[in-house]
Amino acid sequence: MSNFSHYTLQQAIYQYLNADSILLGMAAAVYDRPVQGSAFPYITIGEAAITDWSTKTTTGTEQILSLHIWSRNGGRKECATIMERVYALLHQASLSVTGQTLVQIRFFSSEIRLSDDGCTYQGMMRFRALLEASS
Repeated sequence: MSNFSHYTLQQAIYQYLNADSILLGMAAAVYDRPVQGSAFPYITIGEAAITDWSTKTTTGTEQILSLHIWSRNGGRKECATIMERVYALLHQASLSVTGQTLVQIRFFSSEIRLSDDGCTYQGMMRFRALLEASS
C-alpha cells in the first residue's frame, strides 16, 4: 500500500473503534459504508484528504479524516455523548498503521446538525493525523 493511501489510516481507526466495548455499547456499529436499514445510532468513516509534508530526509503525509455519528432516538445529546467517547479514544491515540508510523493524531473540529429529514442528527468530527513512511 502506498504511503499516500487513505486506506491504511482508515483501517487502523476502524479496527480501533470497533475494539472498544464502551463505544459499541453507545453506538450500534462503526461502518465504512452502512447497509440499508442499519440500526441507529451508528458511526461512519467519512471524507479524507491527504497533503504531502515530506522533507529531504522524511516521507510523510498529513491526513484529515472525518467521522460521522448518526442518531435518531437520542438526537443531539446522543450524538454529543458518542462524540465525546470518540474524542477520548482518538485524540492523541497510539495507533498501529500498516506501512507507516503515526507521528500524532489530534482532534481538529466537530459539528452537529439536523439532517434534511428532520429526525436524524448528524455529528461530524475531523481528526488530523501526521504519518511517516516506515523504513
